[in-house]
Amino acid sequence: MTINRQIRLKKHIKQGEAVSMDLFEVTESEVPALKDGEFLVKTDALGFSPAQRAYLMGEASRFHEPIEIGDVMRGRGVGTVIASRHEDFKESEVVACSTGWQDYSVQSGDTEGLLVKTLQKVTNPQTPLYLHLGILGSSGFSAYFGFLDIGKPVAGDTVVVSAAAGGVGSIVAQIAKIKGCNVIGIAGGPEKCQWLKDVVGVDQTIDYKSEDLYERFETLCPDGIDVYFDNVGGDTLDAAMKNIALRGRAVICGQIATEYTDPPLPGPRYYYNVIYKRARMEGFFVWDYHESFPGAEQELIDWYHSGQMKSTEVVYDGLLSAPAALESLFNGADCGIRVVQL
Repeated sequence: MTINRQIRLKKHIKQGEAVSMDLFEVTESEVPALKDGEFLVKTDALGFSPAQRAYLMGEASRFHEPIEIGDVMRGRGVGTVIASRHEDFKESEVVACSTGWQDYSVQSGDTEGLLVKTLQKVTNPQTPLYLHLGILGSSGFSAYFGFLDIGKPVAGDTVVVSAAAGGVGSIVAQIAKIKGCNVIGIAGGPEKCQWLKDVVGVDQTIDYKSEDLYERFETLCPDGIDVYFDNVGGDTLDAAMKNIALRGRAVICGQIATEYTDPPLPGPRYYYNVIYKRARMEGFFVWDYHESFPGAEQELIDWYHSGQMKSTEVVYDGLLSAPAALESLFNGADCGIRVVQL
């Protein structure tokens, strides 16, 4: 008999409330017998994203239903197939999928009718497996496709990355350096700015907590910003668009600084530069590139093994540390990508 620990939602979170274990309860249940077309995944690691906070607030996203009280907390993980009655998934294969916060998950591999296809067979597993939730996973793919496909960098470009010490931002900055760009990372606090220089390898940093963005952009980007990769929205996006270069590109990946503001803040103030500078502002959704993940994964692996890209995962230990790992995305506790290793 295989016992499955599951972290279930006990109550919905309120605006401004911290994520803590008090919001959840831990249950144990027997893993059910597999039906035809199903396979069992043992979770090796869990990944985290700001979108999970919206689930805790009882809100539906554009791609998922809300989490109800008593549901297993939704989350992406990477794991190993340990039993299968599905012809396309064999024992010992590695998959990245929506495992939820639990030791084991029953998967069907059926994407029919889903708004988003997120199940990915990992064809070239790397050690440790949590890399496939970080620099070789959805964070890495967001950075890869958003920056390269939409940002279209050219060697010598001035690239500015907001939330550069975060999961996606730290990878964008590294890819920008690989492509021969001048990279400026925005982060909060001297420790994070120093981490960006020492670990990520950016050329310059801006501490948004103590420095004026408009003044720093004028100093560091005298010819404007060629590529701005935005993870935060709000005032930072305004300052970047005021300083966008002729034919500059603003890649809109996230809006963590304003996503939960109620009522929503007004839109960008300097959008007129899209006209005057013949600039482009474009958003993207990483799962639109799902079919292209294998090629991106291989290039990211090559950069990682060659030393051109460094791992930025912050590893939390054990299933019960999941709430702390999620909260760390919002309290500025860590740099890099948060993962829980089970």
